[in-house]
Amino acid sequence: MYFVTVSSTIGNSIVESYEYKEETKDRVKELIRRGQRTVRMAEEIPMKIKVKVEIQTKKQPD
Repeated sequence: MYFVTVSSTIGNSIVESYEYKEETKDRVKELIRRGQRTVRMAEEIPMKIKVKVEIQTKKQPD
């Protein structure tokens, strides 16, 4: 999966996702042709992450 991040004029960003690299590159080229100045392209890197969580509860006074 590939992502295109586009910065808007009001400060927030729009993230679009694409399955193929070529369609992602075409979208970036299109945005640049339209005058978009800040465009970022990223690739998802699949990872297996194990997380261990311990929960401690505080006793309520009786």
